[in-house]
Amino acid sequence: MLAEYDDAQVRAATWKVNISYTVDDSTLELLVRMPTTYPLAPAVFETVHRVAVSEKRWRGWVVAAQAKLARCPRIDAVCAQIVGNIGAHFAGVEDCAICYSAVGAMDNSLPNRQCKTCKNKFHRMCLFKWFNTSNQSTCPLCRNLF
Repeated sequence: MLAEYDDAQVRAATWKVNISYTVDDSTLELLVRMPTTYPLAPAVFETVHRVAVSEKRWRGWVVAAQAKLARCPRIDAVCAQIVGNIGAHFAGVEDCAICYSAVGAMDNSLPNRQCKTCKNKFHRMCLFKWFNTSNQSTCPLCRNLF
């Protein structure tokens, strides 16, 4: 997935990964520090430089990356998810209104299920989980039947 983005870089050093994404003349940069006791201690995500992305959206991507790393301890998959989210954001893809991520954490899909009433888009897996946990088949946002 990283090969799709010519302007993204991932540099790995011992226990640290630096993810940078260049947009025009600006660079977004995120540092992931892996403690020596990983996976017993969680990885630390540090924002080095953030441009053209709101704090809320950026924080959503970081939380999604932390959750993915907790489920799947492959840092390359987490880097691909972050770079995919950034690339999708600048390509105009809307985030899923459930997980706040453009790239699905489970299947790396884009949000493609749309509510007919409120027009918000969701990942298939996010909706499946929502329907199962809420015991309803309503939109998570507008509460109309999906």
